Amino acid sequence: MWGRTLQFLPKSKDREGLLPWVIGVMLYLCALAIAAAVAVGSGVEDWSRSLSSNMTVQIIVADADERAQQTQAALRLLRATPGIASADVLASSEVMDLVSPWLGDIPVDAGLPIPDLIEVKLRDGADINAVGLAERLVQTAPGATLDTHQDWLQQIINLATILQIVMSAVVLMVVLSTVAIVIFGCRAGLATHADSIEIMHLMGAEDKTISNAFDLKYLVHGLKGGFFGILLAGLTIWLIGTMADDLSEGLVSAAVPATRDMFWLLILPAFAALLTMATARITVRKALLDMM
Repeated sequence: MWGRTLQFLPKSKDREGLLPWVIGVMLYLCALAIAAAVAVGSGVEDWSRSLSSNMTVQIIVADADERAQQTQAALRLLRATPGIASADVLASSEVMDLVSPWLGDIPVDAGLPIPDLIEVKLRDGADINAVGLAERLVQTAPGATLDTHQDWLQQIINLATILQIVMSAVVLMVVLSTVAIVIFGCRAGLATHADSIEIMHLMGAEDKTISNAFDLKYLVHGLKGGFFGILLAGLTIWLIGTMADDLSEGLVSAAVPATRDMFWLLILPAFAALLTMATARITVRKALLDMM
């Protein structure tokens, strides 16, 4: 019964039978790390593009009539400023939605004094002097403050940079681990077939001939493991993307790579195969030289 159940495992005599599976797992981890780095970079780029073309003006005045007057004055100034495409006051319900993560679900008519928020959208390529605009706003509406989102955006960029560095380090460690595993497998294979290799040497076989046999074998191992790892990685990324469809805002969307950024997955099996073959060639040829 156990023999039938575990038939997907290599036979005990085949010491290298697990190598494709190990390469597949390594490539799976490598693909996920690359996908996360690509997704974070793409997400931050989209956020940066969106936030750099938007600003927010906040009118903080306790008296409702005075707040309304200052809001209208600020709107007239903003709409007359070159480079600003639109300036619109957010509805009270929208403002409450923005503060609900901190204050909870509070009805709009609860009597809580909330500021007026003006959403400002810039024209493409517009160069607005934010400092000068903020000074003019204060002169027109003393309760107005201008938020360009730059401080918050810089923090996000710094976090994304750290994450990408970490993911790059993970990819490097996975690649080095794969190389080490292949080296170990090659040396184990050479030790197992040492007698046969010695006989082939006595019969006049060149090191190149023996090395080519290992090259082909490990090339196949790399392709098998590569396709297994990429298939599993693609399935995992697709599953995460499907689960994140309902959470398409904020950090969740940044952690899921877009479909357009996933074509690089197709080249990873070839990369795994070439890396495995190159490592095997260098290892085997060096070992054969030592045997001479």
